[in-house]
Amino acid sequence: MRPRLPLVLTRAAALGLLAAGFAPAAAAQEPVPAGAWPGGPEAAAEALRRGAYEEAESAYREEIESPGARLGLAETLRLTGRYREALETLESGEASPPRRLARARLLRETGETAPARRLLGALLAEPGGLPADLDLPAQVELAELEMTAGEREAALDRLDRVITAYNRAPPGALGAPALTAAGTAAARLGFRSTGLFRDALRVFDEAALLDPADPAPRLRAGNLLLEKFNTADALDSFTSVLERNPRHPDALLGLARVARQRGQAHPEGEDPLAAALAVNPGHPEAAAFRVRRLLEAERTEEAIAAAEAASSLLPEAPEPLAALGAAFFLADRGERLAETESRFRALRPGDPRFDLGLAEAAERGRRYREAAERARAAAALRPDSPAAARLLGQNLLRLGEMDEGRAVLRDAFRRDPFDALVKNTLDLLDELDGFRVLDLPPLTLVLPEAEADLLAPYVEEVAREALAEFADRYGFRPEAGVRIELYDRSADFSVRTVGLAGIGAHGVCFGDTLAMESPSARPPGGYHWASTLWHELGHTITMGLTDNRIPRWFTEGLSQYEERRRFGDGVPAPFLAALRDDRLLPVGEMNEGFVRPKWPGQVGVSYYHASLVVEQIEADHGFPAILGMLRAFRRGASSAEAIETVLGAPVEALDAAVSARIEERFGRAAASLGAARGGAPTRPAPGARPVEEGAPSGLEASVEAAERSPEDFPSQLRAGVALFEAERDEEAADHLRRAADLIPEYGGSNGPFRFLARIHRRAGRGPQAAGALRRHLARVPSAYEDWLLLAEIEREAGNHQAAAEALESALLAYPLFAEPHELLAEAAAAAADHRIEVRERRAALAADPPDRAEALFLLASALRRSGDRPAARRRVLEALEIAPTYDPALRLLLDLRREG
Repeated sequence: MRPRLPLVLTRAAALGLLAAGFAPAAAAQEPVPAGAWPGGPEAAAEALRRGAYEEAESAYREEIESPGARLGLAETLRLTGRYREALETLESGEASPPRRLARARLLRETGETAPARRLLGALLAEPGGLPADLDLPAQVELAELEMTAGEREAALDRLDRVITAYNRAPPGALGAPALTAAGTAAARLGFRSTGLFRDALRVFDEAALLDPADPAPRLRAGNLLLEKFNTADALDSFTSVLERNPRHPDALLGLARVARQRGQAHPEGEDPLAAALAVNPGHPEAAAFRVRRLLEAERTEEAIAAAEAASSLLPEAPEPLAALGAAFFLADRGERLAETESRFRALRPGDPRFDLGLAEAAERGRRYREAAERARAAAALRPDSPAAARLLGQNLLRLGEMDEGRAVLRDAFRRDPFDALVKNTLDLLDELDGFRVLDLPPLTLVLPEAEADLLAPYVEEVAREALAEFADRYGFRPEAGVRIELYDRSADFSVRTVGLAGIGAHGVCFGDTLAMESPSARPPGGYHWASTLWHELGHTITMGLTDNRIPRWFTEGLSQYEERRRFGDGVPAPFLAALRDDRLLPVGEMNEGFVRPKWPGQVGVSYYHASLVVEQIEADHGFPAILGMLRAFRRGASSAEAIETVLGAPVEALDAAVSARIEERFGRAAASLGAARGGAPTRPAPGARPVEEGAPSGLEASVEAAERSPEDFPSQLRAGVALFEAERDEEAADHLRRAADLIPEYGGSNGPFRFLARIHRRAGRGPQAAGALRRHLARVPSAYEDWLLLAEIEREAGNHQAAAEALESALLAYPLFAEPHELLAEAAAAAADHRIEVRERRAALAADPPDRAEALFLLASALRRSGDRPAARRRVLEALEIAPTYDPALRLLLDLRREG
């Protein structure tokens, strides 16, 4: 094979007119189309530029014989989805080179590869050659077709020649179409010389400056940036197109893709995908994107119907066909999948998009092994595909196949160091090298080194308890064991989950591998690590039972329900607000709340709502009905099918029962939130404006508002808290009890029982304070400081067992401070519970106490009482290394020697 030509764009193209004589006169019979942007009659072109497509079509038709009019009309028809009319328009009249190139592009877009190749081959064989603004775009179009036909080497050679032509062209010789083609070639070859990715963006910018009316360079730049997960700059590129033409379907699709990468959803009526399809209902990429969104919401039948409709409009277009295959895959329709795949392979044997589509659908559907298999197939077809390598590497990591996943991602990074997901994941894997891996069958724990000694016993204990509970309840244990990774930085956990920082969750389950934040990743009181671990292990069970075919709403509902059963949980204020505002989704649409939230907080509301649905099913039909639904999901049933088959009633009946129970249980509470949207009140922000002179003070205003609105929960709670802080406890208690009566299950950290407990404590009413705290903690188990307060109250009352239980619960919320471990060790010693005493002394030592010698001595004493004298001797010697004259340690060492 001959050596490759230089892979770098060296020439800095100057702006200006085409160099005289560069374009042969024979090709100048009709204006050269500027990428996707034709000219033609001025009024028509202006209408097309701003997206007034009806006006543009009418104007172009009126002057159809004017130079450039057919190209303009064809582009108008293309943008509005009338591809066949566009082709017919270009086939009429003289077959000039610009029209033939436009026809070839249209044919490639609609998937008609064979006639597109013939047309481009004939065009490039024109006697005397073509001007650069036709030649380079035609070469790139043909290279793309060769690549999808499996002729990879020929395609790469052709792209090399485009770059060489760019480098040899004199300054100012290339117009926007040629520059856009050169940028596209550079982007395609970036896997061989990564500087070409930057060059591509630079050349796209040159093209955009040279012809601001042409959206093509900005669109290609935006798509390239999206491939690298640079959503900020991609958004700028798409927005710059929409500023000129707010109805450009490709740019609107770009906005939708940016939102998907960011995990955002647009409010109803502001969905750019819907806007794109409104302009061009047959847009192949937008139609395929809509299918993927339906699949993410697990609306599989709708997805199949949408994909079939899109594929029938353009039977050979690759995107709808790949989307149809993904829908058949997730619906477990093997024969239809095989038939669709055969159609795709026959049309484009070297195109990886079918496998990539299935890999992405499998990944989104939590079927990670199948995602890895399809990504591997895509990589075999297109070894330079960054998407294939990324999907393969990340899904291998999700399966716990760390070494191979890392090797794949390293290779991907060598080819493309600008892929943010790959770089972030490799950086994370480098950090994981410093973590401690503990093999504790059936568990593998991966913990930050600095926290491993402290965390390991608690993580292991909670995990074993959960697996035993679930084995008894569900009759299932993971055969291969479970890998549990804890991250002491939220950003690292987020990268492990999706490759980017900022996911906003606490834990994620990939099946037998799960990742979550360490307690140290969040401040004490706002995160309950043990319930998160319990929740994610619940997913391990339900995903395993269903072969990962469980719907998102059902697995989340089950895990949230199991979490509430074990640790308690109050009703979130956002859930009550959603109930009040009639924003709860019906059961049949519940997945939408997880994958396409329409308002802030809807995901959290959906978790709680789904758990209530599961609770309703168990209450009405017993737990065997839950198991029956899991079996139905494993067989491939949809939510509606599983509900109807197992519960004997349609999904609407379940929805009605759930709604009635929610209204009965929470209706009054929801109404007590008042008319304002949102959740519970918060304290005024520091530095708030002072009350104007003569107006009631903040305290007085709160009390007056509460007296005016006895049925308003925020007013009662606000007044109660204000009076409590003013130490007017009896008045405060009246309002706080009223708030508790309005929303008995309120799950906010500032709940009324929290303040009632402190009022009782200030009054010396220990039992009442403990009772109020228990009611608060049953609703807010993450309230670390309140568990410690409860332990203190119980200890003062001589209730040592109750104090120890409160301390245990505090550690399940936050185990990283030494004091609770020391207190629990003392309580365990008093109760002669040597196992707990030793565990807590070890934890206190691992928590980096100020007096390490004393902590070692206390651990040695506990080990001696437990009967482990060799370990006690080792620990007391460590204490004496630090403090050789420490008398209690010296005496303990003498005692151990006497005891042999």
